[in-house]
Amino acid sequence: MRTAEIAGAAGLMLLLGGCSPSPARLLRQAEARWREGNYEDAIRLNRLLYNRDREGGYGAAALMNIGNIYYLNLRQLKDAIETYSQLAQEFPGRPEEFKARRQLASIYANEIGDLTQAIYEYNRILEFSDLEDRSDVEYQRARVRFQQGDYDTALRELRHIEEEGASGHLAHQVYLKIGNIYQVQKKYEDAVGCFERVTGSPCIDCRRRAHIHLMEAYEALFDFDRAIEAVRGLDPGPENNETVEREVKRLIEKQHRLDSGKSPPWLGSHPR
Repeated sequence: MRTAEIAGAAGLMLLLGGCSPSPARLLRQAEARWREGNYEDAIRLNRLLYNRDREGGYGAAALMNIGNIYYLNLRQLKDAIETYSQLAQEFPGRPEEFKARRQLASIYANEIGDLTQAIYEYNRILEFSDLEDRSDVEYQRARVRFQQGDYDTALRELRHIEEEGASGHLAHQVYLKIGNIYQVQKKYEDAVGCFERVTGSPCIDCRRRAHIHLMEAYEALFDFDRAIEAVRGLDPGPENNETVEREVKRLIEKQHRLDSGKSPPWLGSHPR
């Protein structure tokens, strides 16, 4: 046994005080080590808990904690995937399976770019009959469809979420993504309608994205006055003020070039 492993095992024995604590106490000790940032001891304690109570009520929680430490704290994605997958296989139908698959979908979609596997995980989650946040899971799946370039399926799924009565922040995310799809499809008038529904959102980031995309849609329609009005609707602040100044200048210059015949309509676009 390596020196570090010996030291870790010795520390763990001291932590347990030479006794056999109850699963509940062991879980509390593991979570205390986690909060303290002692991730190695937290993993050891959770593994001990899993081994002692694999068939009881704490085994799944122990694996969930281990997976989260690997993912959120240590950023060891391979170990996180293995742990979450083990949990999903060993504890089907448990709430922890749902949570583990959510984490797996997030890792595949946002960390390693395996969009097909992310879709698989979201589909498995949606097999649960009593999901409280089903619409949010459906939105995340549609977002991955968009990343895949499967715009028709993404649009169909987003429209379904809208028809089911999505509200609040989720509804604004849905409208933004639908507007993005219309932009890709060059249906700019339809995109405008979506983005305008989000300009009054209480979410600062949603409002910003709505105004920027609204500017882009009006620019694509060569309605520069409304494009300028859209970008000027950004909330005051150093970053937004800089954006407004830069974009208004660019739009005015582009309009002048087009009016003077110096630049064809398909030139003069700007990076997003």
